Amino acid sequence: MLSPRLPNWAVTVTIAAFALAFLWQQRGISAWFDGVTTPGGARLAVNVLLSCGVCSLLIFFLGSALGPPRARRVALEFVPLGAAIAVLTVGTAVTPVPLRGAALGPATVHEPGIALFYLGGGLYLIYAITACAVWIVRYQRVADPHLRTGLRIGAASLAAAAAGSVFRALYTVFALFGAVVPVLLWPGIPLVIVGSLLFLAGITYPGVRARFAALAQRRRHRSDHARPAPLWTFLVKAYPSIVLRTPPGHPWRERFVVHRRYYRRVIEIRDGLVQLSPYLEADPASLAADEPAAAAAALRSALARHAAGEASDGRAKLVLPGGSDLESDVRPPLSLAASLSSAPGREN
Repeated sequence: MLSPRLPNWAVTVTIAAFALAFLWQQRGISAWFDGVTTPGGARLAVNVLLSCGVCSLLIFFLGSALGPPRARRVALEFVPLGAAIAVLTVGTAVTPVPLRGAALGPATVHEPGIALFYLGGGLYLIYAITACAVWIVRYQRVADPHLRTGLRIGAASLAAAAAGSVFRALYTVFALFGAVVPVLLWPGIPLVIVGSLLFLAGITYPGVRARFAALAQRRRHRSDHARPAPLWTFLVKAYPSIVLRTPPGHPWRERFVVHRRYYRRVIEIRDGLVQLSPYLEADPASLAADEPAAAAAALRSALARHAAGEASDGRAKLVLPGGSDLESDVRPPLSLAASLSSAPGREN
């Protein structure tokens, strides 16, 4: 049975493999690695890392979609990966030392070891990348709309990368039959670059969009914080105990935590209205939308009765209905505060 944490580990391996493959492609690191191991060792390491990264990405989709019971299906993905690594290793071993690590091109494509290296590695990438794209297309149908956009971008990136591998594989196959078609190599690098950029955009889009949405909400809460001030002032004068205590040690931090200050004020208003509710003859929240003046009058009357020490039945009433989320839960106090600030009258 698969561990429920397998998708998380698979993503971690994917990111690590792609990052290491990028580092190993740098000229200084590849030259150092070739000196430490053997000529062509860096190119072999880069292609093995890319294959492992794509395999881990595929395992992430399989683990997320199939769940823990399908361990055998996930384990089967190591068979083509192992075969691809074996082909890459054999291709490097049978290539003459001076040609190991050489790029694929008209001068090298007829060397059997180089052809085996690029064709074997390319065929596995085509398979794994295409499978990942298929799983993305399947999952995006049921995903959150914002995540769906990122998944579509990711699918497009994988399709571009797979197309680049297809062109390179076709170039190698045609060359083996004596027909060298250089034009097939031209789209490969641009497609891989475009695919990489799109993949980065796809995986970062949901997070970036969520960040912009959080900033917009922060600005809205900062501007809305003053709106319930008239109602909050009325209630705090009558019930000073509703003011929540600031966490000890860092009172200055409260000035910068916009959401906390915003929701604290709404909570304090709700607590105050619960304590005032025995003196309310009508629900001011239901009056606020249609009769703001009547809602304000009901609040002022209740506060005056409380200040005069008038007896009440002591039974709390439901004054402000709750919402299905925090934002809808905040609307009734804001509406009630607006009716109080717009209606004429003086504070108690």
